[in-house]
This record gives sequence, structure tokens and C-alpha cells, in this order.
Amino acid sequence: MAAATKPTIVIVPGSWQLPSAWDEFRAVVARAGHEVYHVSLPSVGGTELPLTGLTEDVAAVQHVVEGLADHGDEIVLLCHSSGGLVGSNAVMGYDIATRNALGKKGGVIRIVYLSAFMLPAGMSLMDMLGGVPLPWMVVDGDRVTGDPEMMPEIGFNDLPADQQAYWAQQVTWTSAALFADPSQYEPWNNGIPGAYIFQTVDNALPLHLQQNMAQQLQLGPDPRNATVETGHCGFLSKPERLLGALKQVIGGN
Repeated sequence: MAAATKPTIVIVPGSWQLPSAWDEFRAVVARAGHEVYHVSLPSVGGTELPLTGLTEDVAAVQHVVEGLADHGDEIVLLCHSSGGLVGSNAVMGYDIATRNALGKKGGVIRIVYLSAFMLPAGMSLMDMLGGVPLPWMVVDGDRVTGDPEMMPEIGFNDLPADQQAYWAQQVTWTSAALFADPSQYEPWNNGIPGAYIFQTVDNALPLHLQQNMAQQLQLGPDPRNATVETGHCGFLSKPERLLGALKQVIGGN
């Protein structure tokens, strides 16, 4: 019976990575007794033109969250990298307090940022980057990819060399629209509990930038944080340790 009381984990992934990158971590979370879902975002690897941006990604997350919440689930959004932008906007109206006030059951009880972007309302990812793509980002028309020569060290630096090479090849494009679309919502300023998991050897989103963004959580209720000594993709390199950090910020075992 205890397992049924554990929150459901909904993963809001970042750019470029296919769902398979999360398979092992999802299995680790499931073994710990949580239901766990990965949302496939339309902006990642999309083929229908024009490529879609934030609005469609938000709708994809809300579709998953609404179905679970209507079933009575208490949900934790685990947002990685650019998924922080998507998750922040997707939680609007889907937090448990808002739903309960409308007589609905279930909802999001906490949003957790894993080396993720927390953007003030009105700011886009590209704004946060100073209006210029990072050196390892390749903008080609309507899509953005990672430089294949740099991705192993940027995204997978704490994996063995063969795994770095493998995962650097298992990436796709992200719609440039996602980087241009401004955020519309700040969960931390709207009563929604938040947490940040810092990844200390992250070469894609360095620790000091994570820490600067995470300070915004102090504006909201019950801010929490945890730290793991991993690169940008701790779900690949140290899934068990990442699970421990997740437990730390959401409570329970």
C-alpha cells in the first residue's frame, strides 16, 4: 500500500535527446515504487513543418498531467535543461492547489529543476543566452543541433569515452522556435513548491548558472535543493544517485 502513496514522476526532457536516453533512469524510478512518465516534446525531432515551439510542448505536458491528475495522482514534474521552460509554463493551472479549489482531484505538488532553465516571464531561452547561441550550438534555419565534435564533452563528460561517443550520436534537432518563445509563467511566484537539483560538473549549464537561477525558488513556498556530482545528463551517468537526490527534494523513500 505504501507505494501507492508515492507521487507520480513526469519527466519533461530537454532539447535534442530522444526518449531512449531516459530509459534506464525511468526503470530506476519505477523500481523505487513510483509511476513514471516521459513526455515526448513536439519541438524535439519534429518533422511536421513549420516546426513547433513552446505552446505545443506545453500542451503535450499538460495532456499527460491532466490525465494523471484526473485519476487522482499527485505529480512531481522533473524538468531537465530547456525542459525547465516547458515545465514552468505547463504547470499553470495544473498545480494541486488550483485544481482542488476548482473541486478537482490530483495535480502537481512540486516542480523539480534538474540543471534546468528557470526563466522570468517575458524572457526566452535565447534572451537568457544573451541573444547569441552557445559555441556548441548549431543553428540551421528552423532547427538547432549540437556540434557533433563538442557534444561528447559538453553533454556527456562524466561518461566513459565509448558512452560519450554513443550518446552524442543519439541526438536530434530541436526547433529554433523553442529558443525564441518567451516564458509566460513563474511557478515560484504563484505558490507552487519548487526544488533544484544541481549537477556539479555540468559543462552544458555550468553550476554557477544553475545556482543563479535557483535563487528564484526562495520567492516561493518550501524551496528545496540537492546536489549530485554529475555532468549534464546524470540520468545516464549516475541514475541511482540522481534518484537519491530526487527523493531528497520530494521526500519519502
